[in-house]
Amino acid sequence: MVHLVVGLTKIEGVDPPYNHNYLLGSAVYNKINSISEEAAKVLHDSPFRTAYVLSEIYRVPDRPNESWFRIGTGDSRVVSLFEKALAPGVSISVGKTSFIVHTVRKDTPIVVPGEYVTLSPILLRNKETNQSIVYDSGDYCNILQNASNLQVSKYLKKKGSVRILHFEPIAVRKRTIERRTVLAQKGRFIMDGPVDELRMLVDYGIGLSPGLAFGMIVPTESGGYTDE
Repeated sequence: MVHLVVGLTKIEGVDPPYNHNYLLGSAVYNKINSISEEAAKVLHDSPFRTAYVLSEIYRVPDRPNESWFRIGTGDSRVVSLFEKALAPGVSISVGKTSFIVHTVRKDTPIVVPGEYVTLSPILLRNKETNQSIVYDSGDYCNILQNASNLQVSKYLKKKGSVRILHFEPIAVRKRTIERRTVLAQKGRFIMDGPVDELRMLVDYGIGLSPGLAFGMIVPTESGGYTDE
């Protein structure tokens, strides 16, 4: 399990819009497509919806033109693709904001039962009503636990046994995906379960649209945490 932390320097435009998740996901995918259309198609057609999860973009304190985002994956081939597509010196545009990649740092989160935090908001949806599920929907811990174990069963081909022991909401985020407005939940939470199952969730995210910067979680001890 290796994650990438991509450091960015803004070269043109204002900061990315608050609602930039879809824009970031599209920009990252286009960079993969630019080096290999075949590889991009494989990622797009992954049976698990995506082979990676993205954080949102975070500014570096006291450095107004610098920011970063994180890429999570459990696939070394995906890491290699991103190292080529987002190498230092590569330009990337998120909406009307242009960046240059200045660093790409590998990071291996230490995954154990304990406290986790969202680096991009978790997107869950009620299939019957097609409405977004957030903390105020009620019974959020149980809903999040079921969603997590459903993903474990799909990825690892076994019954999931992850437990969400506590969830502390930070904020609900209104986001747009191809002109559709959704609500997604940010927060801190206590998660227990086998390490391989927790690692899968850290590598591939929880909930819908991880490749569009939804559902990235990391252990709080791994760093890169912000309340923003």
